[in-house]
Amino acid sequence: MSEIAANPLRVVAGHRTCGARWSAAVLAAAVLSLVAGWIHFAYATSHWEYWWAYGAFFVATGLFQALLAPALLRWPGSSTGIAGIAGNVAIIWMYLKSRTDGIPMGPHVGVLEKVTPVDMACTAAEVVTIVLLLGIIGAQKRRWVLNVLFAAGIAIWVLRLTNTWI
Repeated sequence: MSEIAANPLRVVAGHRTCGARWSAAVLAAAVLSLVAGWIHFAYATSHWEYWWAYGAFFVATGLFQALLAPALLRWPGSSTGIAGIAGNVAIIWMYLKSRTDGIPMGPHVGVLEKVTPVDMACTAAEVVTIVLLLGIIGAQKRRWVLNVLFAAGIAIWVLRLTNTWI
């Protein structure tokens, strides 16, 4: 009980996995990843009707997010966290691109997708998952990941402002 009082985020279920204890951050990230994955699976069929690659993207995205949850519970370390951050950032990038520049390929290239409450909730779950995963990976790797994300953000803006944006 003293460990819980000293650090309430350290112990949640008292369950050991690979010598580590699940934290509230790990459990929350796993649940949010499942929620986002479920949303992508739920909308895969409707996207498949427009073009097979749209549906395949939703299936792949849902599969990644659904498998991230048990991976986090089994291996709650920095490698799993970094993979989860990278995957969710890529998914969010595609979401933003399809809502601001239009769909990047396929029969609906350039068409702007509508913003709906469901995809806003899904993106919010992905953003919170990224924040939680940043807390899981440790200070040194967190600095590295944030620097990479910052550099990627600058590169994207430079490409955007020089009209070389893809």
